[in-house]
Amino acid sequence: MRFDLEKYHRTRQVSPFRIVLILLVVNLFLGLLVLAFPTGERWFGEHFKLQFVSGSDLFHANEERYVDLDTVLSGLNLEGDTSSFDQEIIAEADSLITEPELEKRIQYNGDSTALNTFFKALWALESGEPELFRILHYGDSQLEGDRISDYLRNKLQLRFGGKGPGIVLPIDVSRSRLSVLQSESRDWKKYAIYGKTRHPKGWYGIGGSSYEYTGAVPVKVAEDTIIKKVFDSLVPMKSMVKAMKKDTFHSDSTMVEVKMVPFDSSAFHFDTVYKPIYEKRLVESSWLRYRCARGSYPLVRTFNRVELMYSAVDSCLLTVKVDSLVKRFKIGPTNGVRKMVLHTGMVGEEVKLNFTGFSPTIYGVFLDGQQGIAVDNFPMRGSSGTGFSSIRRDYYTSQLKQAGVKLIVMQYGINVVPNPVKNYDFYERMFLAELKAIRAAYPDVSILVIGPSDMSRKRGGVYESYPNVTKIRDAMRNAAFASDCAFWDLYAAMGGENSMISWVENSPSLASKDYTHFNIRGARFVGEMFYDALLSSYIDWKKRTLVPASDQKVGVPLKSKNAS
Repeated sequence: MRFDLEKYHRTRQVSPFRIVLILLVVNLFLGLLVLAFPTGERWFGEHFKLQFVSGSDLFHANEERYVDLDTVLSGLNLEGDTSSFDQEIIAEADSLITEPELEKRIQYNGDSTALNTFFKALWALESGEPELFRILHYGDSQLEGDRISDYLRNKLQLRFGGKGPGIVLPIDVSRSRLSVLQSESRDWKKYAIYGKTRHPKGWYGIGGSSYEYTGAVPVKVAEDTIIKKVFDSLVPMKSMVKAMKKDTFHSDSTMVEVKMVPFDSSAFHFDTVYKPIYEKRLVESSWLRYRCARGSYPLVRTFNRVELMYSAVDSCLLTVKVDSLVKRFKIGPTNGVRKMVLHTGMVGEEVKLNFTGFSPTIYGVFLDGQQGIAVDNFPMRGSSGTGFSSIRRDYYTSQLKQAGVKLIVMQYGINVVPNPVKNYDFYERMFLAELKAIRAAYPDVSILVIGPSDMSRKRGGVYESYPNVTKIRDAMRNAAFASDCAFWDLYAAMGGENSMISWVENSPSLASKDYTHFNIRGARFVGEMFYDALLSSYIDWKKRTLVPASDQKVGVPLKSKNAS
């Protein structure tokens, strides 16, 4: 094949006028595209979207928008440094509860009976009944470290009584829990309704997971060498250069003969790769250890009741060490789920459980007071609130009853946000199925759904809220109302659109630089807003449902309920 390169370049020259004309046509086309789709996006089906610059970004300066946090957080009585509080003098009156704005209130579908079971339990505590009941706080990674739950727990226990961090699980993925310091032997295996490791029989615990020990751990003992074929991308290029040198160049320097070079098999070479060798070694014992966190709230680290929830198909021995006190138990086969009392009395330092023998299935360790409120923190990293329907129903029902659960809080949504789609009817159906599964397992329990917090992404060089947060919020609210659950709009409570930017950029910062998760300081504000909304709704319930206003405990300080 012969061609004249000089002639080719002369005939292919592009004039400046033609370049300008091409640029004008391209920009005219893009301008028409922006005018045709002023939002800057075009959907193709349900799951594919073409996104480009919007009309507002094209014709107006892109200004960062912030929310005034002084207004959002005004009136909140943060008591974050409660480690120095004197438990005997703290008394909080109903009249001192902040009255939140309408968007910060708990929402109901028509009447407000969705939380009646929970409110009746609160009233029983106020009336002096020595009851212990639980609030289960399920959620995604927004709950990791027990940040929001810990603050809410402290506020409720200060007012209504209660001690301890509640139910703790054998493994804490985040390793950052505020309310208790925990560790475990390396041979524990986790099964969960979220993630990849599922229990073959659907034996999940009250926290959406279950745990068994194997008695052995993998230990690296050596390294093996394997020969692996590796592709070297430089070899074909070198071979082609050598081949081209052998080609004949004509006397006319502009004429070149091109020859196809066959693929060179020397592109592959063999390399040595080291592969670790593991073997299983038995452990001396399988153990769980829970230590009182000195930086936590005083009520949390003064629990006086330790229990174990489990099921078993064979026997094992359990040694319980509470400070210097040692007790031994024999765990035998069970028919279903059992809750065993391991210790009553004040715990000063730590609780350690040592197991030997065939592993039972562990659902949780209870670290509580004798009466009052327990708030349990169950973060599920990566979860969107699905999987509850996979829990074996009779096991779940038994656990909820034995634990005395009165309120279940479902706080999800942020894991659905990062991949926007046009419609979230699918998520509404999925979430509704999970709420119905919980309701079917324990019909009388109160359920409260917390919508997603604001999340921001960088677009056009600045951060802005994801456009689908409100759609996911609405889907969760619809599912909540369709299953007779209450709803709290965290997105609106924290300030709405672009509020996460303000929480991150605030001084001091109230959220992480991922523009998704609250930090410890910000989580306390969220906990306070939720507490205010919950208590305001409870006070409204008392005024509507119970005795005449003149007989209610409105404006009368409550006595300390933490004598137990």
